[in-house]
Amino acid sequence: MSGPQFFHLQSYSRKSYKAGQSVEQVLAEAARDPVFSGHVENPKPPNMIFGITPEEVGQRHENMVAQGHVDVTLSDGSTARRGIRKDRHTLMTAVASYPLLTKQVAEGSESHEAYQEWIALNVRLLQTMFGDRLVSVIEHVDEEYPHLHAFILPIGDQSCSARHLNPAWQAKEEAEALAKDSGHSPKAAVKLGNAAYRAKAREIQDEYYQHVGLPAGLTRTGPKRERLSRAQWKARKATAQREAELVRQMAQRIELIADNEAGFEKAANQKTEEIAEKIELAESFIRDAEVARDEAQRAADRVLSEAERAAQDTMNAAHRGILNEQNDLQAQKVKLSRERSLFECEKERLLSKSVQETAIVAAKIILGVLAGTVTMAQDRTRLEFKDEALGEKVETLQLGAVLHDLVLAFSNIWNRLVAKLSSEDLQSERDAAAAPLKKIVTNQSGGMEL
Repeated sequence: MSGPQFFHLQSYSRKSYKAGQSVEQVLAEAARDPVFSGHVENPKPPNMIFGITPEEVGQRHENMVAQGHVDVTLSDGSTARRGIRKDRHTLMTAVASYPLLTKQVAEGSESHEAYQEWIALNVRLLQTMFGDRLVSVIEHVDEEYPHLHAFILPIGDQSCSARHLNPAWQAKEEAEALAKDSGHSPKAAVKLGNAAYRAKAREIQDEYYQHVGLPAGLTRTGPKRERLSRAQWKARKATAQREAELVRQMAQRIELIADNEAGFEKAANQKTEEIAEKIELAESFIRDAEVARDEAQRAADRVLSEAERAAQDTMNAAHRGILNEQNDLQAQKVKLSRERSLFECEKERLLSKSVQETAIVAAKIILGVLAGTVTMAQDRTRLEFKDEALGEKVETLQLGAVLHDLVLAFSNIWNRLVAKLSSEDLQSERDAAAAPLKKIVTNQSGGMEL
């Protein structure tokens, strides 16, 4: 079961606007202050998900505003420093709501794990969007639908402008400034700015869907927004759930590949250590040769006192021998270094090829299930391939056992769809499910399906 996503950004000032909301009121409501919680039948304290409490957010906000300032230009052209006005928006909030009832995601329910994953996805996206300026995320479970409140402060901005934390507001101001510089009237500039705001707001919703809605199995919009029939809406939700499951399964497969890569990396490091030991041994040989050279020099000095010519011949012979040995050892060191470099290159190539081939084969198997060229054997214990080349590739990469459960589950779902849907709806479902997999095959194959 799934539903539409909901994600909203809003900024507030210390001065209440027409609806009566202000920084103080928003934080008090989030903390479930009785004065501002009349709309909740049985208020409960919020659950802390990330950062500090709403009360601590209020304290940090007041300290930030007290230290902030803006520089204004006076009528005579001079500048003056002013404190932060009460009507300046100094707090940014984000609200995200889950489309299932609170009782449906309670601990112990079937949907609880998926709901917790949705919370983690929201926190991760908010941290990416706002960085250290995200100071708090809380959860409310005392209303009909569970939801999150995030609080963002314009930390590091002396003007304390929370509006400029909203990418849509930034797009609006940039569009208005550009329009005015291009000679448009103030009214036309505002109109263009509002259009830029709406466009950027849609981009934010698209980004939220990509990083939270899609992995969580939610839809981008609701049925009323797109004027869908009930049957179409059910099909849309089913598609969203299937896509979320495919994303989850591919993520698990990537983790497995990463584990295999780690094992290969361990073996490679061991081989590298062996080569390093050989190099160190070669360097030890050089040091020993240098010691031998010194000893030979001292022996030559003793012989020189007895017979200068004989000692000179002996010293020259010893010197030539040492130089030859040094040259041989140096050549061995260079050869070992070259072998180490070639080994590193071969390791990188094999890793890249392994990951690429595994991803392509996994995608082709799912596409084969959709096309009917990959099926389960009668005893449901192994895969059967009409494409012999694909079957040989699966056997070579030893992917049959790894992908068995995934293909079995996908085949069961697909067979049920085949039995229930019309040919037109079935083709639509096949195209929707195959599209992301074809991209994997095409991208990994350098723009050509293999």
